Amino acid sequence: MTVAATYNLRQCTGGFSLLVLLLTGCGGTPAETVPDASPIPPGAASVAPAPTLPAPRQRGVLTIESPLEDARVKGGGDIRIALYLVDHHGLHVEGATVQAALWTPSGDWFANLPCTDAGRGRYLSDHVTLPLRGAGGTWHLRGKATWNAGQSAEAEGTFEAKPSVSEVYQDRYGFWIEHPRIFGLGTGFYNLSQSGGLHFEDWLHDDGSGYVILDNYRYDAMGVTFAALEIHWRHADFPADEAAAIAFAQSLAGAGLHHQDPDTPLTKLTAETVTFKGHAAWHVVGRGSEYYVSKAAAEYPVEWLIFPCPGSGWLWSMVLSADREDYMEHLRALQESFECPPANPD
Repeated sequence: MTVAATYNLRQCTGGFSLLVLLLTGCGGTPAETVPDASPIPPGAASVAPAPTLPAPRQRGVLTIESPLEDARVKGGGDIRIALYLVDHHGLHVEGATVQAALWTPSGDWFANLPCTDAGRGRYLSDHVTLPLRGAGGTWHLRGKATWNAGQSAEAEGTFEAKPSVSEVYQDRYGFWIEHPRIFGLGTGFYNLSQSGGLHFEDWLHDDGSGYVILDNYRYDAMGVTFAALEIHWRHADFPADEAAAIAFAQSLAGAGLHHQDPDTPLTKLTAETVTFKGHAAWHVVGRGSEYYVSKAAAEYPVEWLIFPCPGSGWLWSMVLSADREDYMEHLRALQESFECPPANPD
């Protein structure tokens, strides 16, 4: 048998074929055979469907409305985060989940603040109070919004804060006292029908003695509402008895007690010994006469705490005055926050 192909892979009598072979002999004609194959019409081949790709994530725009870089805030003050959200078409988004986070100037995380939908794309956090210590410097703010199962937007910004009043006075004079928050209105108030605010006054004499007055007040045609805390330091001996303590307390009224009628003396003065910060102190109480705006005197309580700060070289006093007893309670709590200056190394 003569074979015209290189490979003899077809057996004429067995009837199978693995390749297309051109054969001579075996009584057959050359043929192209595919065993057990049926013709496949064009277009009938099975093709795997293309995988379904996820829809691209749509990103909106989140904008920080407050606080901005030029915000005028300080330690102990309140801020509220305000964010504005639009989708990729520029339409405001409602019903999103929005969070804000704050970092202190030292880089420490401070707070996570959920933001509530206020309508028309605006989201507001609750008020948050900046700390009294370490608030001065650049704060970092980050906001993130998600909605409609996959759409999102983020925003980052910074704002500047000044040191708290507490830190300012500690830096100047060495002592610490908490920033006063009286009347439930934080750092003061002002509107067209009432005037007032949080008033700070400090004075340093040539010999190093001085005083600080923290006064929160408001007034109108009917009179004044006030709460004041004063801190005095002087070269003086610790009072030896009750009479000396009362006399020393009265001597402080010339610089302080801004709401006292200058023509009316303090009355009902008594003194007792107490302990303050682990040391003997004098507690003096009395009554003052307020004279303000309406030109009608009204009595108000006054309290003095006279005490040493070992190593400072001064005799210290705190004076509390207010026209309401609940304000006096608040002032007494602030008084407890007092910290003496570091002892003089001399």
